[in-house]
Amino acid sequence: MQKKIKAIHQLHFKENFPGFSSVDTYDTEYGFEPFLVFTEFHMDRPIFGPHPHAGVSVMTYMLPGSKGSFLNRDSQGDKSTIESGGMHVTQAGSGVKHDEVPTVNGVDCHGLQIWINHADKDRLVKPKAYHAMRNEIPEYKSESVLVRVLQGSYENINAPFELVTKITLLDVHLQSNTSVDLTAGEMAFVYVLSGNMQIGDATITNSSLINFESAGAEIKVTAVIGGNFIFASGKPHHEPIVYSGPFVMTSNEQMTEKKD
Repeated sequence: MQKKIKAIHQLHFKENFPGFSSVDTYDTEYGFEPFLVFTEFHMDRPIFGPHPHAGVSVMTYMLPGSKGSFLNRDSQGDKSTIESGGMHVTQAGSGVKHDEVPTVNGVDCHGLQIWINHADKDRLVKPKAYHAMRNEIPEYKSESVLVRVLQGSYENINAPFELVTKITLLDVHLQSNTSVDLTAGEMAFVYVLSGNMQIGDATITNSSLINFESAGAEIKVTAVIGGNFIFASGKPHHEPIVYSGPFVMTSNEQMTEKKD
């Protein structure tokens, strides 16, 4: 059964700071938990500085066409380069401090930052860093379709590692007038990076987020004009969520204890 479109959001880049522009979407507004934050960004200089996270996993995926790369460093001792087409996840859990900066100032880094919620039972797991270089992310290829498997699986091709919250996250490239069929869980969304994509009767352009109804398990995407989109799916935890900046907890009491 095909999922029906729930909403289409046409979004736009905004310049947050000199050298940093982004399209920002949040679960609180768009309802896509277990994802909490989904951001497409361009960044060419250090912006945020070292900062803490707790209670979530934070993924940075540098899109394959990015000119620049990031250096990721954390308080657990990890030091990794997130190259064009590479991926890094900071499983913050009980708490970790990290920062990400361009390896070369002035060179544009084009990527995604994605926050993935933890179930209460996994909220404060041990911090851990996961990393995959560009050539370590498995791909499905045909004459008209390229699918990079960031999380979950596609056509029996599995992601390079598995997080405490099981999700599907695919970077899909389609040539014009071709289609791809995707298996979706309870929650699913599509974010179009480039091209014109058709889903059902709707044609969607770049920087658009498409939410789907929970019923159904299949989504068909057709490229009217060839391009690239992100497919995300997962099962919501259906648990309370308490936010305080970069910390995410299940209760106010838990948040107070963590911040103390």
